[in-house]
Amino acid sequence: MNNSGLLQLLKKFDKQQLKDFNNFVKSPFFNSNKALISLYEYIRKQYPQFEPAKLEKQYISRKIFGKAEYNDGFFRVLMSNLQSLAEDYLTYTGMLSEPHIKKKYLLSELNRLGENKLAERILKKELDALEDAAPAHPDDYIGLYNMAFYRRYFYSTKFTVNKSSKPDTWIYDEQKYLIYHFLLRLLADHFYHLNQQNVINYKPKLYFLEEASLFLERNKEFLDSPVLNITYLRVLLLKNNRMEDFQRLKENFIEIFDKLGRKDNFNTVSVILNFCYRIYYDTGNELMMRERLNILKFAIANGLTSFEDNEPFDSHWFFNTISTGFDLGETEWTEDFLNTYSSKVHPEKVNFLVNIGMAFSSFNKGKFGESLEYISKIRKISSASEKFSLKIHQMRVYYEMDMPEQSEAAADTFRHVLQNDKVISEFNKVLFGNFHAFYSRLLKMKSNPAKADKTKLRSELSKTNKVFHKKWLLKKTEEL
Repeated sequence: MNNSGLLQLLKKFDKQQLKDFNNFVKSPFFNSNKALISLYEYIRKQYPQFEPAKLEKQYISRKIFGKAEYNDGFFRVLMSNLQSLAEDYLTYTGMLSEPHIKKKYLLSELNRLGENKLAERILKKELDALEDAAPAHPDDYIGLYNMAFYRRYFYSTKFTVNKSSKPDTWIYDEQKYLIYHFLLRLLADHFYHLNQQNVINYKPKLYFLEEASLFLERNKEFLDSPVLNITYLRVLLLKNNRMEDFQRLKENFIEIFDKLGRKDNFNTVSVILNFCYRIYYDTGNELMMRERLNILKFAIANGLTSFEDNEPFDSHWFFNTISTGFDLGETEWTEDFLNTYSSKVHPEKVNFLVNIGMAFSSFNKGKFGESLEYISKIRKISSASEKFSLKIHQMRVYYEMDMPEQSEAAADTFRHVLQNDKVISEFNKVLFGNFHAFYSRLLKMKSNPAKADKTKLRSELSKTNKVFHKKWLLKKTEEL
């Protein structure tokens, strides 16, 4: 039983859920099988240790059924039925947490019973409460749609052809709320796929996106909804990668930040960060890196440091903040950020983020040996981005310290890692590949100055986009 779906599910219940489920199992409305009650009471008593030896099927059977002969088929059915009850409990409690869904089924059943007067009173109360609501999630609009449906339904059952029966604009609420729900769900799905292609290499399918964009641009009243507005603008920027879409998203975001939920704010900042990163390396426009740091500062100042409330500081954002801050020469501000917020990241990330941050800081101050010491303190690397950032920094430190053997070995290792990596996006693969190519040429020219063609290297480097640490490579070229 230790590996059963039932036990794995019950182990995830907290103390209150175990107590509530106990009442659920014992309720005659939901369960009349006393054997199921006995089985659950036994399992519940094993909380929180859930010792494997005490959860073997035959052992449990002896404990709850005494000397009765063990029947594996019967016991498996019992477990299956208890798991079904646990699933029903989760379904029931989940529905109760969605008041609009609960009201929808209530109105449906009252209508089936012919209790339309009571149903209308409940509906009016619900509609009055919804007037002050600010929908923030696609499913909120499904709740609104259900209420609009019953409002129109009760209106139609009393309809007679006269002037007083002419409906107001609310008659279109069903259409409106259904459109909101559809667009939010559609755009959220496209956002996910467009965002993922910046992380891994694949081309998403964007069904109905052109039609949705055309509809919203022609019916801008729908964009009065802050959540639909920002969702649409995020997708627009990810799809088109245009500066005008960037400006539109950024301006709207700053204006309606306080009207959005945490997840929408987090996703919007992430999109802006990625856009600034790509445009900077596509064009060399340093203003985009400044925009990147500014939006991070805005987010941090407003307490936005993670996707969910009470989560640790997002490690990617933390790394973006320190790398961008040091790259822009804001050493004092970035060191202060590092000292202030390093305790707020996940404990498993502290070692990497603090040491790579201090390595960047020492590098900026020309303390290359100190930078190398910080690198040596890094114990765990948990993502491809961390791996490549560390290796590239090592290569730069070895070069600055005039360590040709280590530089060449690091460059060779980096080339193999990059070639074999199947996860990073094509954009980053080009970015890192170009860095490696120019770094390797720089090493050869440094080792043989007599044959160095600095002018050619500088010219080619200047004309090439998508080169990681291009400014540093140009500076080292000038120093040859």
